[in-house]
Amino acid sequence: MLAVAGKILRDYGRVLGEIEPGCAALPRSALPHPRGAIQEATLRALAMLDPTDDALRDALIRGFVFLAQFVDDADAERVADGQAQMDAMALEAGAEPQSPRAQEALRVVNRIKVEMEQALIQACQAAKIPLSRAPSLLR
Repeated sequence: MLAVAGKILRDYGRVLGEIEPGCAALPRSALPHPRGAIQEATLRALAMLDPTDDALRDALIRGFVFLAQFVDDADAERVADGQAQMDAMALEAGAEPQSPRAQEALRVVNRIKVEMEQALIQACQAAKIPLSRAPSLLR
């Protein structure tokens, strides 16, 4: 069973290695295995990991959290379309996006952020590390 989890995580790691930084949402169809299988493999590996292997543990946690960015393909497309509508300077100044496409994209991105936070909590529990250590994991 651990060999299967290792293969799933290696395949997922290859996908992560090909992703351009800064993507807010990615199509779930780009995953090499079902999202649930990747989550289960990661949690299993975190639970069985040598407690002194900080680098691998942190990489597994980051990958687990990043998995939340793989959303339904239609939602990933909404975000890509809406991001073109969002003016970064206007958003930084506090303006809300006005177009329906930008608002849809923002809803998806906000949902991803919540899922990422929940995933971080779950991963820290599986790895048996305090949540207070979590901010340093995502740098």
